[in-house]
Amino acid sequence: MPKKAPTPCRHAGCAVVLDKPGYCDEHKRDAIGWRPDRERGNRHARGFGSGWERKRLLILKRDCGLCQPCLNAGRVERATQVDHIVSRGEGGTSDEDNLQSICDDCHKKKTAQESARARRRTSDSLL
Repeated sequence: MPKKAPTPCRHAGCAVVLDKPGYCDEHKRDAIGWRPDRERGNRHARGFGSGWERKRLLILKRDCGLCQPCLNAGRVERATQVDHIVSRGEGGTSDEDNLQSICDDCHKKKTAQESARARRRTSDSLL
């Protein structure tokens, strides 16, 4: 059976050719979107220690435990997380006015959108 033709790395601007579709070794971690704690720091080093836990409970109480994006869309859903409205990666702060209670589904959707924007910014800067 013939071997499949080599394909380029999926990372924008990378010219490495691979035997199977995907990312080269250099860009494999970029595709996943996370880094191990030894590279990025543990939750306390990133600002999510005991102070964050207290603030998180305060925000959930302030928002009556309800998902704010769902409320804005006319739905009532229980919030399980607290989210930065403007993400810290995009210049947001952990001030109370930049935090909202959010359900798992809304949080996953919002995080995916933020990740896509970050990938676009990264690929645009490489071009």
